[in-house]
Amino acid sequence: MTSEQARLFADYILGMPDRDGAARYVQFSAFRLDDTFFAELGKMIREARKDKDRKGSLEWLQSVASQATGKAYEAFQAPAVAVPESDYGRAKMMLELDGRVRAMMMRTWFNPVNDSVITDWKNIIAGYRALIQAGPPKVAGYYDLETLRHSLAQALQSLARAYESIHDSENSHDYFMQAAKAYEESGEPGEAAKCRQITGENRMTQEADFDGQIRTALEELEHLDRKSPDYFSRLIGLGELQAQAGDDFAAEKTLLRAEAGLKASGLDNPSGGDLAQSLVCTLLAIDSGKSISPTAMIDNRLQVRGLHRRIHLGLADVYQRLNRKGDAKKAKERLVLAEDMDRSSADDDFSNTMRGLSGEWEKLFR
Repeated sequence: MTSEQARLFADYILGMPDRDGAARYVQFSAFRLDDTFFAELGKMIREARKDKDRKGSLEWLQSVASQATGKAYEAFQAPAVAVPESDYGRAKMMLELDGRVRAMMMRTWFNPVNDSVITDWKNIIAGYRALIQAGPPKVAGYYDLETLRHSLAQALQSLARAYESIHDSENSHDYFMQAAKAYEESGEPGEAAKCRQITGENRMTQEADFDGQIRTALEELEHLDRKSPDYFSRLIGLGELQAQAGDDFAAEKTLLRAEAGLKASGLDNPSGGDLAQSLVCTLLAIDSGKSISPTAMIDNRLQVRGLHRRIHLGLADVYQRLNRKGDAKKAKERLVLAEDMDRSSADDDFSNTMRGLSGEWEKLFR
């Protein structure tokens, strides 16, 4: 965050008519409140020393922002395993856990996995398991076990992905297998198969059996929807395997084919604003119980963004090794494209769009 952005953000918050809504927005935006923001806020407070009302408002913002940044990514201290006796209490507990999941989804785009993220997912999982173990409600309508089992499976899969992102293969494998079992118990064999497929891919990577992995990838591609993110993820994985096996010419063709396929399928690299709109639509759909197109779900949009980044990095690596005429320039261009995806401009685009959609997502906190 630049000094100018920090001041604009502070003035925007102070201009909100509802202080409770402003506080919620600050909490939601905690990931952006860096040292520059607090330094500029301190300057603004000193500049307003003769304006009592403005000074008081800025000091309120300073207090709220300090609390938000201190709590934003602090792990839940203990799993919610003390299940209430009443149906109402259990339904409320389920909604609280669902709310924690929504909060975790907001971290996905901005923050690397750390011990706090791992702890949060484990506590959410413990809460869902405790509710399932407690059995169905005495009065139908408060909640149902099928929904709880589905939520548990998704949480287990999210924890598996978190471990996968920090290259903890043992725990990742364990939780993908737990997720597969949970999906089976919730009547979703297709999702269970996907989880088992991922564990197989990861194990093969560890063994570095490139020929076997390439054959498996080619076979699996025959059975996947050629316009789905999963298909392109596997295709990119094939290109990465070919590169690891030393066949850079084949890797280049495969990665370029994946890039062209993504574009032809309408799976362009989403901007920060696109992700913000998708996040709001996903959260509102979860909150209302309505369904939306799978391609509009935030996790799918994030997956597509990750696929484009993998292509850029993979091609940069390939071009550096091939070193044909013009390849050095291509490698540099691909690295720039990948780095641009990590720059703050994407975060700014996300935040600006979220600000424009504040009337929609603030409904989740009411």
